[in-house]
Amino acid sequence: MKKIVYMAAALLLTMAVTSCSKEDIGNTATESMAGEWYCTVDAVDESGNPIDGGEDYWDLEGATGNARTRILTYNTTANDPTQLWVNILGIGNFAADYDNPDYPNYDFKIKTTCNQSAMTFAATEAENIADPVIWSHEEEDENGDTKVVIDAQVDPMPVTIEGKILKGAGRQNNGTPADSIIIYVTYKDDPWYPDDGYAKYKISGIRYSGLAEND
Repeated sequence: MKKIVYMAAALLLTMAVTSCSKEDIGNTATESMAGEWYCTVDAVDESGNPIDGGEDYWDLEGATGNARTRILTYNTTANDPTQLWVNILGIGNFAADYDNPDYPNYDFKIKTTCNQSAMTFAATEAENIADPVIWSHEEEDENGDTKVVIDAQVDPMPVTIEGKILKGAGRQNNGTPADSIIIYVTYKDDPWYPDDGYAKYKISGIRYSGLAEND
């Protein structure tokens, strides 16, 4: 009987150690800068000040009701501590929003170089691997088989970006401190620059808390 008790205790100890090990392995190399962020987008001058009419430049309030978009920052597959993915989630896509292939696709998903000591990240004309907007229709070929024909495709534009995370510099709706993020973005071949008078876009916001009271 004692032998069975000892074996059961040893098994429980092994499971506890294994469980702790899995939690430790779960940490990523860019954990300090990773997160989900609720942000607004303004068109700004070289000093970062919104131009006349530049507040909520992408009309996010009209699109979402709360003038916010979501940004994700996370580690690369290689788990390199000097690289950070930055991904805007589906708001800057005017081609799809207005169902017009002549409009631009501002979505971006890019790999940046980051400095965790300074909490900064940047990239110049980075490859943008956000999904393109594709228009297509179905038609029958000479054999009566249905095929898909691509009518138009709008690819996301290459992005130049610089950003910084400020620990505890923001406030949630309930008044608690929150990390904040500021990102400046320009797009190669942006069709509305410089005619609209801005120098770049400013994306700024706070870390998502997960609490309904802060949404």
